[in-house]
Amino acid sequence: MKAVSYTRHGPAADVLEYGELPDPDPAPGEVLIRVCASGVNPSDVKARAGFLWPMTAPRTIPHSDGAGIIEAVGDGVDSTRVGQRVWTYNVNRTENGLGQGAIGTAAELVAVRDCLAVPLPDGIDFAPAAALGVPAMTAHAALLTDGPVEGMTVLVTGGAGAVGSLAIQTARWAGAKRIVATVSSQTKAVTALEDGADVTVNYRETGSGLDLREALLDANNGHQFDRLVDVDFAAHVNLAPALLHHGGVIGTYASMSEHRPVVDFYPLMMNNITIRMIEIYAQTPARFAEICSGVNTALVAGALRPRVDSTFALSDAIAAHHRVESGNQIGNVIVEI
Repeated sequence: MKAVSYTRHGPAADVLEYGELPDPDPAPGEVLIRVCASGVNPSDVKARAGFLWPMTAPRTIPHSDGAGIIEAVGDGVDSTRVGQRVWTYNVNRTENGLGQGAIGTAAELVAVRDCLAVPLPDGIDFAPAAALGVPAMTAHAALLTDGPVEGMTVLVTGGAGAVGSLAIQTARWAGAKRIVATVSSQTKAVTALEDGADVTVNYRETGSGLDLREALLDANNGHQFDRLVDVDFAAHVNLAPALLHHGGVIGTYASMSEHRPVVDFYPLMMNNITIRMIEIYAQTPARFAEICSGVNTALVAGALRPRVDSTFALSDAIAAHHRVESGNQIGNVIVEI
């Protein structure tokens, strides 16, 4: 099969190799997927660069998310799954989700555990389906792990990002009363509004401190929020006691501005703020099943429309990684196979 792989960490242009690798066979409990599209997430490029872990195998095929058609099944798997359209998650991870795996979806074929191949609803193309694993599951978990949001007000930071876009869409589908999103440009504001935000706030204009806090409260008609879906924990955690109602929830999945933020404990405690850390790769089997079911339910309802920023051929995976690293994408970067 054709595949992209690397044998050492480093810049994409230096380490990614495109070529022939042996076809995999499904082991017991696995399905073999003919990959049609592979999602490229920030975690994928960080793993390839060596930001997350040391090398754990002599050769690694990158990318955790993908979509395709089941071509064969291993022992113990229902044979009627052959021919089924599926989307995948956690492919390039260890079984517990906490470490680097050796195989990924940047290949024509991939063998994965049966539970990682989620039936793809009819009418959903493979390219957007390859954007469901990390982005849609993270959005769903960050917003809904702590209960329904019907009738609530929701703040989504980074509203034009891959997760932020789907968090807005999920909040609208789940019945949120008002959705405010932060963005960094007018183009991204248009995107967030199209996805269902009621209003946007440009944080590059307000800055990240008290002026941003006041602008966000103004955008919510002077009221505090019930939920915060947050792309940068360090930038917003100490604004949260003023931004959120007593008992509000922060669902956060990144903290890139500062990996070791200083947290003002007592204002958060006295306002009973819940901080929900989302590591979407590491959930219980039951929780994975709930999240995948929730994502598929929203898909069937027509409520989720993963944005595809750009597509690349498998042989052009280096350019796909460069696009993700640029930070300029709106939506998801996809490798079509």
